[in-house]
Amino acid sequence: MTFDEKLQTPRDMADVPVVVQELTGSHYTSLQMLESAVGREHVAIRQGGLPQFRWQGLKKGEYRAVTVMEPFISLALKEGAHIIASCFYRGGEVVAADLTPEQRKQYYDAENVAVDLINADFYKYAHHVTAHAKGALEPNELLRAFVRYKHVDYYDPELFNRAYNWMKARGMTEGQSQHGALVVG
Repeated sequence: MTFDEKLQTPRDMADVPVVVQELTGSHYTSLQMLESAVGREHVAIRQGGLPQFRWQGLKKGEYRAVTVMEPFISLALKEGAHIIASCFYRGGEVVAADLTPEQRKQYYDAENVAVDLINADFYKYAHHVTAHAKGALEPNELLRAFVRYKHVDYYDPELFNRAYNWMKARGMTEGQSQHGALVVG
């Protein structure tokens, strides 16, 4: 997100600091999008903590560009910012490594039930998301286009290894885990 009209696409982001929360999906996604557009040597990622702090820093002019998720996308658009690039979070891939296969399956089953409930009546649950905006965004202002809930996709070994090797190459993990230890399918 940005208020800067000079920044319209990832190609415009060479050497422009982008503020993210380190070692999260937002961090990885930002790196991937920027590296593919401007090359690894021109990516300027900065640590910025929680999304509400990144949004406030952008709004105050402390940051030129930030990576945020909902409700801060809808709030930013409402307040005049624009999107440079977007990606959807897969969610179910992120579980604690110390869960047993049975616990992971129970988690995924519960997540799938929640997905069905939310998708059946999205705005019934939107207040849980907009609560993070501290009154600046009403539940009916949450843009459904930027929130996508779907049943868990089990992370297949090929996709897992590609992403995990990319993370190892950038020092984001020591690379001690295997697909079978983290993914139930």
